[in-house]
Amino acid sequence: MSHGSKMADAMSASLHVNHAFLLDFAKRNGGTVLDYGCGTGEVVRSGLADNLDIYGCEAFYEGGCGGRRATSDLVLAGRIIEMKDGLIPFPDHSFDCIVNNMVFEHIDDIDLALSELNRVLKPGGHVLSLFPSVDVLREGHCGVPLAHRFCKSRFGYYWLLFFRTLGFGYFSHGKNRRVWAKDFQRWLKTYCFYRSEQQITAAFTKHGFATEPLEREYIKFRRVPFLTPALLRRFGFMVLLSTTSR
Repeated sequence: MSHGSKMADAMSASLHVNHAFLLDFAKRNGGTVLDYGCGTGEVVRSGLADNLDIYGCEAFYEGGCGGRRATSDLVLAGRIIEMKDGLIPFPDHSFDCIVNNMVFEHIDDIDLALSELNRVLKPGGHVLSLFPSVDVLREGHCGVPLAHRFCKSRFGYYWLLFFRTLGFGYFSHGKNRRVWAKDFQRWLKTYCFYRSEQQITAAFTKHGFATEPLEREYIKFRRVPFLTPALLRRFGFMVLLSTTSR
């Protein structure tokens, strides 16, 4: 086995299962790939190590997870390009396949986002998206059930505080319970935009995409036989395949 192959295997083994699923899909579909909202660049980096023709774009927004620093080498290499004003920095019909992981719940203007995806996708191209709807019961960013439904009211603060007191909650970083609840409520209000499954499907259709659920394929990939598509959508996220209908 070559050194390059060993490195690609090592990177694939360390990938989060969501990223591995997206890469597997990209490999099977071939062509030029875009990781939309690529975060810290794990998918792009692993894809390049596996000889994929893959690029990434990222807004590097204030509420993100330090992607600018983690991807500086890929930015310099022209493999990750910063998005500005919601515009994808690539020409029309550039990609055969677009993947994204936990991106759409952070997009305020979904119409602009879908219009841009359609623009840069080749005719008949695919978009594979993993993201939660408002119908999810567990808010995955903070780990508190239903926090996304209450975050815009004063009650949302007390809801977060109550569950933090019970030991729930991610990314506490030594904060006391009250500061954590206040900070996470502000973060959810500022950076999360949850929609119903019906609203999501309607938006994709409006912008020229035919959609189909792909939860069964994700469950099969994860090898979790007792997980059902309904449970995945309620306690995790949607897995949505979209294809340009033009």
